[in-house]
Amino acid sequence: MEYISVIKDDVDLSKSHKYLRLPHPRTGMLPIHSAFPTSILMYDDRPAVSLPCSSYTLTGQPQLYLPYVDARGQETILEVIKLNGSQRRTWFIGESGIDAGNILLHYPIDPLYLVIPIILALSNSNNAQSFQPFSDLVSTASSLPAFSLPEPFTVQAKSGQSSMTTGYNRDIEHLLKLKIIRRVFRACCEKKVIPTVSSPSSPSSAKSKDQKYYRPSIPMLLNHLKRKVEYFSQPQEFEKFDHLVRGLSKDGLLGDEYEELRKLSRMQASCEHLSQWLPPRISIQLVRSDDFSALITHVKNCTAASIAASQVPKNTSNKDKDKDAKANKRKAPTSKGVEALKKVNTNSMNKLTSFFKPKEGKKK
Repeated sequence: MEYISVIKDDVDLSKSHKYLRLPHPRTGMLPIHSAFPTSILMYDDRPAVSLPCSSYTLTGQPQLYLPYVDARGQETILEVIKLNGSQRRTWFIGESGIDAGNILLHYPIDPLYLVIPIILALSNSNNAQSFQPFSDLVSTASSLPAFSLPEPFTVQAKSGQSSMTTGYNRDIEHLLKLKIIRRVFRACCEKKVIPTVSSPSSPSSAKSKDQKYYRPSIPMLLNHLKRKVEYFSQPQEFEKFDHLVRGLSKDGLLGDEYEELRKLSRMQASCEHLSQWLPPRISIQLVRSDDFSALITHVKNCTAASIAASQVPKNTSNKDKDKDAKANKRKAPTSKGVEALKKVNTNSMNKLTSFFKPKEGKKK
């Protein structure tokens, strides 16, 4: 199986790049890895890149991410998605062709979504309540069983070596060394700064920096997500997505009198939209952080009114139904002969009773 990679133009393919096997933001698990062939043809005849592919379903398998530095010197992380077609497809790129290939799509992802599984895992670890140096948090996260990779990506410890090397995820360690990830990770942690006491006997100690200790915090993580929801729910950002705007129309919230409810609806839709990158636990807490009771009541009332309007009234009596049926019943058309007889002048004609007189013999 060969792969066609669609990648951003600012990725310098002349340099080597390392793909990272990381937990998916929504599942946050890494129990299984499935390796695929590494031959890839790049889009627009660009140079080939060796890519250790993996399966990208939400079954707990690792997701692939590509960190790189663009021409402006900014770090960016691309998520890799494999598009599987229902049928076998042949691709033509320039003068070359691929008999059967899948597309690998690279698109940017917010670093916060990659930090969330690590924050959750550290919050459930044994040292969750203690402040630690950042380097210790990196070591702890890389050694967590939830992020361990099976062989051959994890080398078993040899005899005489420490078993701590078993299950150590180098990709997690590499991720937490990126500046863009470190900045987001520290923003989701409580911080304590302990000043260093300088000793008069050692002048060099005066230049030493203060020691900083961090503790992962889910409330701080939720605060960052709330700011994302507030930004995304603004009309100028929300209206960029037609399917979300149609949701407002479906609930009957496009009128000027529903400004407050429309704002709540945008907030709720923003939470649901961001939930595709969030674990269920964080998604539930994010939705519960706002009060949507007024919106829920309005939607229920609209639904009940719509159902009531679609039903036939049941208070009509049978007699009224019969009268309506007779009144609406179509009369049978009369023949032309009957209509002609109605116009005949019968004034000079004898009455029918004159033809039915009793006989004289029977008179008494």
